[in-house]
Amino acid sequence: MPPHGVGVIAALRPDHPCKHLLSLPVAPAFGLTFTELAAGRAETELAWRPEHSYTPGAFQANPIAALADFTGVAAGVTLLPPGSAAATVDYTVKFLAEARGDQLVARARVLRPGTTLTVAAVDIFVVRDGTEALCAAALVTMRNIINSARSADAA
Repeated sequence: MPPHGVGVIAALRPDHPCKHLLSLPVAPAFGLTFTELAAGRAETELAWRPEHSYTPGAFQANPIAALADFTGVAAGVTLLPPGSAAATVDYTVKFLAEARGDQLVARARVLRPGTTLTVAAVDIFVVRDGTEALCAAALVTMRNIINSARSADAA
């Protein structure tokens, strides 16, 4: 997979709602890679690096939470019409175990799509020596920003 989900981004239509989300500067700044985008689902990865850590080999809470937020919103945005966007309203992350390993993998699924709000669940796994272990779980609520020009055209 190319860095920062380049393959995933390139495969999207120019007006796909995820195109904007995936192009936000925070994704490459954190080193997020999008590995899957499907209707109501998303998967991301984050490789360990020293700036994500308080101690060698362990991820701090903030990169885990950012990964959960991005992945949850990405899953929700896949269900929006072309030209739309979204903004995080709220997210809650529960840290279940120390995240000590080579990378994180986050898998999100939409629990409730809505007109105004969409809610996604995200499971975050730490990968160590090729084995995944659940280290955090999150609920992400996003505000759907439907493209009004697109909506007016459809009416």
